[in-house]
Amino acid sequence: METVKKIKIIYAEDSRSLSHLVISKLSAENFDVMHFKSGKGVVDAVISNQPSVVILDNEMPEINGMTILEELKNTDSTKNIPVIFFTTIKDQESVIKCLKLGVTDYIVKDSLALSNLIPRIKKYIS
Repeated sequence: METVKKIKIIYAEDSRSLSHLVISKLSAENFDVMHFKSGKGVVDAVISNQPSVVILDNEMPEINGMTILEELKNTDSTKNIPVIFFTTIKDQESVIKCLKLGVTDYIVKDSLALSNLIPRIKKYIS
């Protein structure tokens, strides 16, 4: 019997209720999710685990998502890993800054956000 290799995702989100919901959805899609409740340790985890996708909130304790994004895109071993911002921040200046830093996708948390997340992830891993 052939075992299906799970696709690794690193997900950084400090909201307990939202992260529980997102992890449930991702796990149901057979993704292997490594969750961080703050920005601390995310860059090291991405370097050592080489996930297929990284999902970042911006407003997190210790290190924010933009700082993590910048570090990932400036590191040779992680610069080509797709990074999806999944955040409540929707001002144009923040979106433009993330795009300049190299974010792959930017999803604003709203009523449709969760239903958009899975198809977007699948788009970047195929």
